[in-house]
Amino acid sequence: MTQRDGAPGVVRELARFAPGAEPVVSAIVSVYNCERFIRGCLDDLLAQTLGPRLEIVTVISGTEQGEAAIIDACRAAHGNISVLRTRRRESIYAAWTRGCKAARGRYLTNANADDRHRPDALERMAAALDAHPGAALVYANSLITATPNQPFDQATPIGRTDWPAFDRKALFTYNYIGPQPMWRASLHARHGWFDRDFQVAGDYEFWLRVARTEDFLLLPEVLGLYYLAPDTAERRDKTLARNETLAARRRYAPPR
Repeated sequence: MTQRDGAPGVVRELARFAPGAEPVVSAIVSVYNCERFIRGCLDDLLAQTLGPRLEIVTVISGTEQGEAAIIDACRAAHGNISVLRTRRRESIYAAWTRGCKAARGRYLTNANADDRHRPDALERMAAALDAHPGAALVYANSLITATPNQPFDQATPIGRTDWPAFDRKALFTYNYIGPQPMWRASLHARHGWFDRDFQVAGDYEFWLRVARTEDFLLLPEVLGLYYLAPDTAERRDKTLARNETLAARRRYAPPR
């Protein structure tokens, strides 16, 4: 099913779900100049133990590479992939917001094209949110690799994260939510969307915004594989990353 989005130049090709079989989780994949990673990203998500209860929402945003053909071929064989296409390049947080608005799962997660998951990761995180209705977001630990396109079970890690239990004051010290959290879709009705003006710290800004009134949950397991890419925007422009991080903290810092 192909639909024109309300915004000019945006086309939505929606996943196919039978009535009463809507997804539990929607994974948002921002697609821009990531052709060498996108097939592995889709294979990783399609191998998740959630199976058809997972919706994969790809947001193709002004890319200069051939990801669309790879996604279209994969979508022809799998009915749970949605595609949103924009002619113009958007920030990653504008793409995440567009994907979140189109998503049909009650839980949302960002699936970075170059990262991977333990096969049961999304099922484990969704179960944690089911079991803890007071938790707005769940996060877990990750292995760290410097080798691109490694599946989780073939990884050669160079380290791993060891995130602390949730403490809203400590969240102002550093972003320990990590690269692969899962949150309730209902949060956006209460707290708004990602700030599209941020380029590298928009997720941190949103976590700080939500954490003012909501509780998060650490799942103390290794559920992800994070690729330590040398050419991310955050590493290319450390001044920008620092300034955005400080701006997010100033925006939500409690009074002294």
